[in-house]
Amino acid sequence: MPLVAAPALPPGLRSTRATRAVLQLVAERAGEALSETQVESALAQAGVPANRVTVYRLLDRLATAGVLRRQVDAQRVARYALAPPAGTEGPMPRFECDDCHRHFPLSQGAESLQRATRQMLQALASAGHEGMAVDIAVHGRCAGCAHPDLGEGA
Repeated sequence: MPLVAAPALPPGLRSTRATRAVLQLVAERAGEALSETQVESALAQAGVPANRVTVYRLLDRLATAGVLRRQVDAQRVARYALAPPAGTEGPMPRFECDDCHRHFPLSQGAESLQRATRQMLQALASAGHEGMAVDIAVHGRCAGCAHPDLGEGA
């Protein structure tokens, strides 16, 4: 499997073996939202020793730096996925599978949704609110999970 370019290391974050391994992992699994346990397990399989607290703190730092997006699923498990690239205009709506936790971007109609989101954020800003972010996701079961007998392309 070819190597996928990992996101750049955020300013102020040390370039440790665990940091580089996590950045590479999320780049390789760009369409997935990974739990702390999945990240810890993947690091162990890659031969990168990191305890649970270290992994949790690293994921938290990467989310704070804007490299990862943190979300909590229906089972109250924090999952981390690559954040949209800097400069991306508005939220990119997506479908999230509640079984396999893969993400599928929904590009059809995204422009009108982004326009409406900007208007909503402008209205909130005019009321004095700051730091607003919008995350639009539809949850359900992807075709592969809903119809496993039809294969991945269902």
